[in-house]
Amino acid sequence: MPRPYKSYPLERAPAYFENDYRDVVKLLEEKLHNYIRLNSRLRSHIGNRRRFLENKHDAIHINLIEFSERYRVKFIDPNFEGYCLKFMELLRPVLLDFVKEIGYNARGFTYHFRLGPKLFERNQTVILLKEDHKY
Repeated sequence: MPRPYKSYPLERAPAYFENDYRDVVKLLEEKLHNYIRLNSRLRSHIGNRRRFLENKHDAIHINLIEFSERYRVKFIDPNFEGYCLKFMELLRPVLLDFVKEIGYNARGFTYHFRLGPKLFERNQTVILLKEDHKY
């Protein structure tokens, strides 16, 4: 009787205990939401944190329209791309901690920033150094 499933050759089969990034996407989203919740400067200017930041398996989506009008005019509108780059650096420690927690040595992240019709997309690689592996 033929098998109802297709088996992988032993050398191609992934180990059942290997981490798959799709398994930890929600963990990173919760870490990012907690960081924003604990940062009073950001929290006070964001209307809806869930719509502001959404992490999917392909990218971290940040909707800057969720900031208050006053905040956008003062910080984002003068230099949209510069603000996005600074925001990426602000989140870097969270990503570093996340990469360490899931047991990776490095991980690339893609950001999608949106403010109305403006869109900024950038990749960022987080690499753990030897001193970063210490707990």
